[in-house]
Amino acid sequence: MTPRTTAPVGAEETATSLAAHWTTTSVAALSLLLPATLAAGCVLRHSAPKLTNRRRRGTAARWVAVIAAVGCTAYSASTSWQFTANSLDMHNTVERCAFFATGELAMVASAVIARQNLHGPRQAAGLPAVLVWVLAAVLTIPAYAEHGLVGGTWNAFFGPVMAAAMWHMVIRTEPRHRTPATEQHA
Repeated sequence: MTPRTTAPVGAEETATSLAAHWTTTSVAALSLLLPATLAAGCVLRHSAPKLTNRRRRGTAARWVAVIAAVGCTAYSASTSWQFTANSLDMHNTVERCAFFATGELAMVASAVIARQNLHGPRQAAGLPAVLVWVLAAVLTIPAYAEHGLVGGTWNAFFGPVMAAAMWHMVIRTEPRHRTPATEQHA
């Protein structure tokens, strides 16, 4: 019998698992970023002032806020992705993709509904605006569970907490930001 020459098992398995991790993480991130970006774009398009040729345009600051809101939401979703596997014992990629971003998508939906409520009969953001912050508080749990005290604080702040703040700014649900001038364009 001749001896077989093979690559070290650890290196090959590590490369395969790393490729699988990046592939599933990319699919997971896209499954969240696409709907969040579309929702933000629709809100911006709907609420931006009309130009003379009937097109709408958002300000540069608002577009940067959208990018930051989507980024913070994705950062929070990354922690949720890890949390679903490690703490909720979901290892099937399809199952994880279906459930990992539920909280983040609920946060974006709540912000959009709060925006809609501002233009309703009561002209108040109401419960959905509060729900954005409740969801942000709940989404800090995976950050601490996955990363401990220091890393969890970092992930919680730049993930769900900043996502909630940025969505509030993008959607303009803060009552103090509503002035007669902004009401004409909202």
